[in-house]
Formats: sequence, structure tokens, C-alpha cells
Amino acid sequence: MRIIEFDKARPDLIDRTFALLTAAHEADTPENPEPVERFYKTMFTHLFPGRRKHWFAAVETGDDGEEHVIGLGRVNFFLDENQDFATFAVTVHPGHRRRGHGAALLAHVERFCAEQGRTTVVTAVPMYWENGPERDETGARALERRGYTRALTTVNRRSPAAPFGADEETRRYDEARAKAGDAYELRQWAGPVPDDLLITMCRMETMIMSEIPLGELDLQPEQVDAKKLRGREAVNAAEGRVNVHSVAVDRSTGEVVAWTEIGVDEGDHADGHQGITIVDPAHRGHRLGLLLKLANLRQLRERFPHVAWIWTDNADVNAPMIAINELLGYATVDANAEYQRKLEAPSA
Repeated sequence: MRIIEFDKARPDLIDRTFALLTAAHEADTPENPEPVERFYKTMFTHLFPGRRKHWFAAVETGDDGEEHVIGLGRVNFFLDENQDFATFAVTVHPGHRRRGHGAALLAHVERFCAEQGRTTVVTAVPMYWENGPERDETGARALERRGYTRALTTVNRRSPAAPFGADEETRRYDEARAKAGDAYELRQWAGPVPDDLLITMCRMETMIMSEIPLGELDLQPEQVDAKKLRGREAVNAAEGRVNVHSVAVDRSTGEVVAWTEIGVDEGDHADGHQGITIVDPAHRGHRLGLLLKLANLRQLRERFPHVAWIWTDNADVNAPMIAINELLGYATVDANAEYQRKLEAPSA
């Protein structure tokens, strides 16, 4: 087996590693949304501001004399905050597992991260959750033997895009609207942030890592300015992903104080992806989270009627958001265990 670092100059490896990811999805998590080819390929040509990615293909020559891709390593570095931190994923083709390839690729990725000055690495593996489908936890056990500890558990849930009948949805929406009162204006859009909300949305983006549960992950909030936010939107456009937003604006200040978004992939993909839902701590207790989620579902169905399901993940300890999602009909499917390890500096 050889490990090759590659980039956009190797479209053949991009194609073959996407095929590998598709095969792994079918074997490991077939109930979850399938990989989207355009989304994957755009990662090689368009980078989120403040990120750097590295790609490693594990290849071997088969009995037929052809070179086969049997594994993929993906590494993500933060360039601004959290410069000691790296996330990665190692995937081995289902037909080539339990032969040591995954361990070799994992060791290669760890060594590369250490050489780049990263002292903490994090990866995620699927796990069984609450009467859901079985998950092979061999990968989790292998990480634990290598010194990784579980830092965070996130639970995947799925809900219909229309979880209630029209009358019941209206009742719940009206109740949440009454609880919010007249202090907040509801604003909605799909795609880039309107210019007049740009600065206040940067504040909300910066707030995210300070407010969501991160378990044992020691991450610093990422500072988001207008240039970085617009850069992210440009990547989303290239990926073919449209984000559908609903926000609550404090009428007294003009600031966005609550926000939810759902991502939709262009084309006929039936799965939408619930992104962040966040409420400024000073404005909690007004049912803004539920109000915005209900409003955003309405907007989603109007703009993208082909989307049938909404997927979300939450930290297993995020009780307030789990309670809202259960009100919206989300049912658990499985979970992801995020494992963390501290690396030693490479020897000279």
C-alpha cells in the first residue's frame, strides 16, 4: 500500500475517492443522506476562509495489475483561531478492511498533523443510538486502543419537512409568536445575507462556538467578519448549497438576536440539513428558537417543495434544543462519537 497526497490536479483520484466514500456510506450508514458529488468535488477547488485541507489516497496494485484506491484520509486545519487543532477522517473501502490499511492511514495522518504543529486531533465515527440501526463500532474501539478519548457525542435525528397538519402547525406557530410578543421582527431569505444584516450576522456567527455544547473539545470562538462571511457564501454557491434562513431582529436595536438555517443541495436531493439554531442568551425564554424553526420550515417548503426530510445533529447534552426538535417530530437515527487525542511533537 502506498499513501499519496493529492489535490485538484488529480481529478482521477477525486473521482475514485468519491466512489470509495459512496461505497462506505452504503455499507456503514445507508439510512443517512448519501454523499453529494458536487459538494465533495468543490472542496478541492473552493476553500472556506480560514481553512486548509489536505487529502491522502491509499492505493495498492491489485492482481489485475491495476492501481486501486482502498482508503482516503481527509485533514482540515484552522488557520486563524485554534491553530493547534486539526480534524480528520479516515475511510477504508468496505472490501479492504481489517487488513491494517486503516491503521496505517491513521498513523500517516497523525504524523502529518504533528509535523504541521497540530497538537490536538479529532475525528468522528458512527455509533448506535436508541433503537436505531446497528452500527459497526470497530473504528471506535481502534481509536480507544490508540489513546483517543470520546470528547463529544452528537445525535442524528430526522423529521419530515411537514411534521404536522396545517392546523396543528398554525396553532404551534401562533403560540410561539404570541410568546415572542411584538419586540421582534421576523426576517427570512435564501442564499446570501442581506447587506443591511451583514454586520449583525457576523456577530451571530462569532457567537456559535461560545454557545453550543462542545463537550471536552477545547475550541476558541472563531471571529467572523464581513469578508469571511461573504467568502463562505461564495463557497456555498460553488458547492450548489443554498441556505434558507429565518432570524429574529430586536426592534429596539436592529440586531439579529436569534437565527436558524437549513441547507439544501441544488438538484433533486430530498434531504435538507438543519444547520445552526442559536438564540442570544439575553433573549432566551421567548420561544424564539421554536418560532424560527417553524417559520423556516414554511419557507423551505415554499422554495424547495421537493425536500421531504430535514436532518439535524445535536450534542446529546443539549437538552433545550433536543426538546424543541422533539416538538417538531424529529426521531433519532444514530449518533457520531467525536474522539480526541493529544499528539506529541515529532522527534527530530
